[in-house]
Amino acid sequence: MCKINLIVKFGGGQRVQLEGPTMYYLVGLQISVKEDKYKKETVLFSVNRSHLDYLSFKPERRQEQKVDQGGDQAVKETRSPKLLEVSEIYKPSVHVNPIFASVGADTGKLYSASEASDVVFKYIEKGHLVKTMNKSIVVLDPTLCDALFKGAIKKGSAYPTEIHKKDLGSTFVSRMQAHHVVTRGSESVVRKGSVRTIQIMTERRQGNKKVTKLSGMETFLMDADALASELQKKFACSTSVSELPGKKGHEVLIQGGVIDDVARHLIEQCLKTNLAGLRFRPD
Repeated sequence: MCKINLIVKFGGGQRVQLEGPTMYYLVGLQISVKEDKYKKETVLFSVNRSHLDYLSFKPERRQEQKVDQGGDQAVKETRSPKLLEVSEIYKPSVHVNPIFASVGADTGKLYSASEASDVVFKYIEKGHLVKTMNKSIVVLDPTLCDALFKGAIKKGSAYPTEIHKKDLGSTFVSRMQAHHVVTRGSESVVRKGSVRTIQIMTERRQGNKKVTKLSGMETFLMDADALASELQKKFACSTSVSELPGKKGHEVLIQGGVIDDVARHLIEQCLKTNLAGLRFRPD
């Protein structure tokens, strides 16, 4: 009698390899098998799963070895970069100052978009400016109309007399001065304007050699020299740092065309952020 190897896969995902005489035992389970004459393997087609021997079968389970990963976890936490937080905030402008003053809100404070919207809705509630016949429409009094549209309407055009509630908050916020606050660890800074993007570009130099240029990292509180050293080790290439001509900030120059790799590294390692919608755009 020839020796036969048979691999049986049970419903729970367990695999059992059977050889030789075990085949006789399996016959009692009412199995259906067929031998592949080309691969010299026996294929199991069906098993009587209601058989008592099948139901009572309990595969041997190997005990999993627990590995102490406490040390590795501590190292990872030490090496992981500090979480970056970026928030868009707004300061009252001359256009909207009367609205803030009317409800007793501080005109020198910085507000989130939702906080600023609350101010203008408090104003319309105080002045009973919601249209009686249509609660979704706000009637514009002279103060609110100026706050929203003064200087934005073309000469000769009529000023609006009402606005939909769904448009009120965004229109009001757009009339404020945009700022943003960037926080990394214990370091935080507030700047005017919207968040600026990091610029990455490749450039061909003499001898058809490519270099990758990176600037704007200071926006996200990254030190140019430290970043250059990190990228040098990461990509095993030479790097250098220079001041941007006529601008504030520095430029990191990396030997080689590694624009995609640099962008990926920055997003995964340096720009971990809780700002929804933040994107990295190489130019």
